[in-house]
Amino acid sequence: MDAIPTQPTVTGCLADFVTAHRKASLPESVQQVTRRLLLNAVAASLAGAGHPAVGRLGAWATDAVPGGDARLLWSADRTTGDRAALVNGALLEVLDFNETHIEAFVHPTAPVWPAVQATAEVSGASLATALTALSLGVEVELAVATMLMPAHYERGFNPAVAAGAVGAAAGCAAVLRLDAEQTAGALGLAALGGAGPLEVLGTDVHAYRIGDASRSGFVAADLARRGFTAPLTAIDGEHGLLATVATSDPAHVASTLDSLGADWRICGPIAFKRYPTETISQAPLDCTLELLDRTPPEKRSQVASMTFAVAPLVAEVNRSRRRRFPVPADDQQARFDGSFCVAAAWHRGCFTAREMESAARADRSILATRESVTFVADPGRGMESASLEVEFSDGSQEGTSVDAFRGSIANPMSDADLLGKLAGCASGVIGRDQLEVIVAAVFARPDLAMADFTALLAV
Repeated sequence: MDAIPTQPTVTGCLADFVTAHRKASLPESVQQVTRRLLLNAVAASLAGAGHPAVGRLGAWATDAVPGGDARLLWSADRTTGDRAALVNGALLEVLDFNETHIEAFVHPTAPVWPAVQATAEVSGASLATALTALSLGVEVELAVATMLMPAHYERGFNPAVAAGAVGAAAGCAAVLRLDAEQTAGALGLAALGGAGPLEVLGTDVHAYRIGDASRSGFVAADLARRGFTAPLTAIDGEHGLLATVATSDPAHVASTLDSLGADWRICGPIAFKRYPTETISQAPLDCTLELLDRTPPEKRSQVASMTFAVAPLVAEVNRSRRRRFPVPADDQQARFDGSFCVAAAWHRGCFTAREMESAARADRSILATRESVTFVADPGRGMESASLEVEFSDGSQEGTSVDAFRGSIANPMSDADLLGKLAGCASGVIGRDQLEVIVAAVFARPDLAMADFTALLAV
């Protein structure tokens, strides 16, 4: 069945888009971005592979499960496809080291790729099929996030959960070659799986909810394949996703759908990160490390105040986080505390996952500098920029400014930069030879079976 014989709905239009493009050769620009997204996902997963929360989820995924057809990343363990999607989705999210679509407020790959990977493994699909499915799943995810924003975020929800589940379902449906009616059922089922309150930020639940969105997409497509149905009005109905957790704006919805396949959102404003923390901290960290580099060693311990001029939303978020986390109790709270991040970077001379471990969180010099940090709203700034003024105890001042952080849209991360990030994340986890084989497979081995590709993603 190639078309849905009903009045057009959002799920119907998105399903038609997926089924129309899963057999086609996607634009080279789309394919190139997709390969970059996958490599960035590999980097984020390598960096987070040893995180305790992921270890606990991995133990749950394999408990009383005798093997399975899907692999947990960087592990010898196998489990069921749905559990693998959840654990691997959480792994991609746990350090917040993934890319961000600036307009949609989502990390596109984290909910979509783990579900696509698991579906491709279980079904025996190729890497090429999975890459196409990732492109389509992310495109659907971004379309749904566009419809949800900004009201969804303003109401306190993370669009990567609701939109990510729908995108994951779309990607899995593409791998399984579901027809338009089945695909619509998968999208509708995933859309009705629940939204993601932002209250989870700073806890292990944040990564879990992204992983659960991935699992939701995997299960939705598998059930749709078996004949399970969902209302076509799941997204735009009277009590559907948009009406309950956002704002149902028919004109906004129509313009989003009209651009599908013409204006590829996956090629839009996606920023890549150099530091394992949220996007709004990237520019302040660039400022901090740049100014530290030209500050004489004898003055570095004499900070009286650090004042950042940032976008109004960034200033408000950081004020809120300081109230919520009086002192970061664990790495997740530290990661979402911009004041702590810049203070740790100032004293350590870098910002990696180690700067959020217990030793840094107990460092009195870092905590003292954290208390001197202020974020001031500058209405003329975007989230990609920041300026910093440091006042020292002798009364002298030094400042710097970053118009666009390294990895942002205006200051993009090159392929060489991305490979450098990947190599850095791989250090101590896998060797250079293994890493080179993985990169070569992404760029030159589309015929590789997904099971053979995931075998490369193991320690």
